[in-house]
Amino acid sequence: EVNRKHSSPQDKWALDDVVMTSEVTHPPKEFEQLRESPAEGVYVYGLYLEGCTWSGRENRLVDSEPKKLYSALPVLYVTGVLQKDKQVLGGFAAPTYRMKRRTNTNFICTFDLRTEDPVTKWVLRGVCLLCTID
Repeated sequence: EVNRKHSSPQDKWALDDVVMTSEVTHPPKEFEQLRESPAEGVYVYGLYLEGCTWSGRENRLVDSEPKKLYSALPVLYVTGVLQKDKQVLGGFAAPTYRMKRRTNTNFICTFDLRTEDPVTKWVLRGVCLLCTID
């Protein structure tokens, strides 16, 4: 969709040059708070974090509360950008799965989530995003 919007001759985007970028809405929003769709890209909602939680105040991944494995992720804004224009902001590429069972058939994609901790911390904890926790 984003690629189609940039199909004019002056800024023609080749599909091979476009990459997905994502960020949690700040301040964090719930789906019910959204009044209109973004001019470019989409909002993704209903995802759950496993192994950590999102701090809306700090706008980044933080350790989860004791004995709490899952937490809801605020709405994500997802869009496409040219690979050369993508900014790397110290993010963790969180794998996203349809279900708790982490198999290649349940894998969807990765979403970039901001963190100030080393990425290896979240990898070793097995942090991921899930579409359902049932």
